[in-house]
Amino acid sequence: MSRYSKNVRLQWVGDLSVRLSSSSNTVQFSADNRTVRTDPSGAALLDLFQKPTTIAESADELARRLAGRQAWLAGMASILNLRRAGLLVDADAFSPPSAPRPQISNRPGGWDGGQVHISMLNDRRRTASFLAAIRRVVRPGDVVVDVGTGTGVLAIAAAQAGAARVYAVEATGIGKLAEANFRANGLRDRITLVPGWSMHVTLPERADVLVTETIGNDFFGEQVVNITADARTRFLKPDARMVPRRANVFALPVSVPDRMIRRYLFTPKVLEAWRSWYGIDFGALAWSDPSSFSFFVNPKRLRGCALAAPILVAAVDLDTTVSSTVAADRVFAAPSSGRLNGVSIYFELELAPGVRLSTHPDQVEQTCSWAHRVWVLPEPLVLEAGAHYRLTCHHEVVGEPDGVLVTPVPPHCG
Repeated sequence: MSRYSKNVRLQWVGDLSVRLSSSSNTVQFSADNRTVRTDPSGAALLDLFQKPTTIAESADELARRLAGRQAWLAGMASILNLRRAGLLVDADAFSPPSAPRPQISNRPGGWDGGQVHISMLNDRRRTASFLAAIRRVVRPGDVVVDVGTGTGVLAIAAAQAGAARVYAVEATGIGKLAEANFRANGLRDRITLVPGWSMHVTLPERADVLVTETIGNDFFGEQVVNITADARTRFLKPDARMVPRRANVFALPVSVPDRMIRRYLFTPKVLEAWRSWYGIDFGALAWSDPSSFSFFVNPKRLRGCALAAPILVAAVDLDTTVSSTVAADRVFAAPSSGRLNGVSIYFELELAPGVRLSTHPDQVEQTCSWAHRVWVLPEPLVLEAGAHYRLTCHHEVVGEPDGVLVTPVPPHCG
């Protein structure tokens, strides 16, 4: 059987090490004196060959994991290069060593699974911006704490920037892979994995810098404000620096295609289909209140949908902010007419002086791994050019449901 047959079952060679390079944005696979460097698509291979997998199976899996034909072709080329170099071996002809290999969970969607970390590492602008900020903020000899280290890429960057000691806090199983990355990069003596949730662990000393990338699709969704407030109190020196430093959260009035919204509504057509499939009447769902509902969508799908300029609803200074409460009441003018049926929430991060990262639909790249939360208005609103409208946005306000509303402002109140 040919060594390139699609039915050959491949797995990693036993003494494999993996290095994520921040400077060249590559993934380096090594064993003995054999080294193969790949573009970021190689990160999608990290957990793919932990167990024997055929080339045909890996081709199908890469099609699910990678966005676009070019990324898929790059991933397949990486597999062939790794096979030629002997870093991927024939599982049926290979006796694995007794020493355990780093493991990464295949559980989809979990923080200890590969999918979410692959998505973030493939988001070159996101990761490269954090690395640039770390190089600008961390000074030689600093003590750094990295909360939510994941694969360890930011902790490694801090050590490479000159940190004397880095404490990498991670609550999930991905921390084991992070430790393997620390060893592979020759930094195990300077980076210490601290297992557990940051609010439940202690550190042996105070840090000069806090790094955290606990920022989800919803800026407040992963408790970044609570995490940094706790870290300021228990982990940091009084004059400590942070990455990120600040964030602005914006509301963007948009005209969302109806076909996109219908995916999240109990439409008569959907209810009838379910009735025919299951023999159950779902008609009561048609009366469910559609107000204050939201969904998440890739920001690229909202390009060209904006009907007004972004509206600042929250300015977060992570040096001082202690609450995730947002109670914004803003008036804006419509620059032109249009049908408003939703409001998209996005954010802009100030990672370091001169280093900013935005998830505005017109500024994200194809590989953006964040999504926008879109709040759908109870009824579409026809905007008139020059007219004024009031936008209210609530998040964690006592007695108020989370959500966004837009209402006309009477002319005499404009």
